[in-house]
Amino acid sequence: MKTYTHEEWLDEAERRFGDDPRDWLFVCPRCKTEQCAWDFYEAGVKGSTIDKVLAFSCIGRFTDGKGCDWTLGGLFQIHEVEVEFGDKKRRTFAFAEPRNHGVAMMEDIL
Repeated sequence: MKTYTHEEWLDEAERRFGDDPRDWLFVCPRCKTEQCAWDFYEAGVKGSTIDKVLAFSCIGRFTDGKGCDWTLGGLFQIHEVEVEFGDKKRRTFAFAEPRNHGVAMMEDIL
């Protein structure tokens, strides 16, 4: 089990994906679907709900054809990452590997 403090988790997310949390990419521990906040937005999930379900419930709970119905709030725990918030821990999906979203990086152009 990998455990981060909240600050360590935020630092790691920003290092991997930049400072826009909507771009942070996670992988469902069950179906391995990569997902970010934009995926939930496109599925019609509202902003305040996205904050609660991102990296906790698979996108498949909100849309057909992508992901599965897994959530970390159930009885079976297959997650490998937790984030500490004071004396509490939140189960969370692991970070996915950064992806380019099909846009050329500036160093590739120069």
